Amino acid sequence: MLKYICIFIGGGLGSFARYYVGILSGKLLGISYPFGTLIANILGCLFLGFILTLLMNKTGTFHNNLKLFTATGIAGGFTTFSTFSYETISLIKQGQIIAGISYVILSILLGLAFMGLGIYLARFI
Repeated sequence: MLKYICIFIGGGLGSFARYYVGILSGKLLGISYPFGTLIANILGCLFLGFILTLLMNKTGTFHNNLKLFTATGIAGGFTTFSTFSYETISLIKQGQIIAGISYVILSILLGLAFMGLGIYLARFI
């Protein structure tokens, strides 16, 4: 039962943070490009790479409930692949082909780069 509580609380925290990233990016940028989702996915990759590497380097292993809380809960609630997919299709349907393609490329390349950065940073702590 504890594992479900860890996922539930972590997912709520991640979803709450994701909501505010979307709100802040919309207010700060004021354009229709889906920066909120892009930023959430990139930061989610950074967080997941960092936290999993940090936990593994410090302990060699870590409690499964902590992994469920951080990886499945927080990172899962924070990142938004389904929203990413919907927004990509929406851009393309609106005739914004270049914006849709750039969104896919940026999401993948920056996601991989920030995952690597998170792993790299965690190794120095």
